Amino acid sequence: MKRYIAFAIGVLSVGIVAALNNTPAEKGDQAAANKLLDPDFTWIDWQGVMWAKEDAFRAGLKPLVPGGSEVQITEHKYGKVVWIQENQGNKYAAHFWVQRTTGWRLLHTNEITVNAAGRGSETRPDFAVPCINPCKEVPYKPLSASEKAALEGWQDQESGTGNHDQHLGDNLRAVHSENGVTPSKADRIAATARARASQSNRNLPPVGAAPVLWMRTWDFGDAVVSIMLQPTYGGKAYWSSRVFANHDGFWEMEESYHTTIQAAPVMTAVPTKAKSSD
Repeated sequence: MKRYIAFAIGVLSVGIVAALNNTPAEKGDQAAANKLLDPDFTWIDWQGVMWAKEDAFRAGLKPLVPGGSEVQITEHKYGKVVWIQENQGNKYAAHFWVQRTTGWRLLHTNEITVNAAGRGSETRPDFAVPCINPCKEVPYKPLSASEKAALEGWQDQESGTGNHDQHLGDNLRAVHSENGVTPSKADRIAATARARASQSNRNLPPVGAAPVLWMRTWDFGDAVVSIMLQPTYGGKAYWSSRVFANHDGFWEMEESYHTTIQAAPVMTAVPTKAKSSD
């Protein structure tokens, strides 16, 4: 797996960055980077802007987390998907490498600057919000058995059926622009338990999970990569980049990055009107 780390650092810190210059000497670097970038490659920067491959070059993007010995690297492998996280201070970057028939390619990069000052800034609705989207439906149709199973597992996780914790992978790394980092499954479970206890103690009405406005998945057999666009009640919309993996028929969320869209307005929920009796 070490060679995949070398690939990621090489592409991001050398290939792409050098290729962003227009001098003839670096044009070979752009060609080399293109060979390692998947045709579907996207890059979500820390401000919540999603860039396609061509636009990333045009915009002159530079990695949020620079290379160097002080950068902490975490690597997890899920069959044909290798997930690599780079971390330096409050800066995080996740790179989603996938195995294609032509070799390993970088499919997606998601960057987050954790803003501790923004924690708790969301305004929770003071009325019940049922979880229709995403618990029962999303604007997306899975086309393969793996995509369908991964989506159903995630919906079960979000639906309040009592199976939330079971759908969390043992290697889970979750990073959120405002809510910070839950570096382990145990941390995520503890954070969820605290939130539930707070809601119960304050007698707050139930509010469903953040809905999905847009979604795409990539099927790699026993692993599925997913990107979703999700508004959050009382807060700004965010991009979520995830890896789901199959464990003997039971799908778990292995990695989850939530990057707030800084330019998004605060989203609000409108109470559902009671149906007329006539």
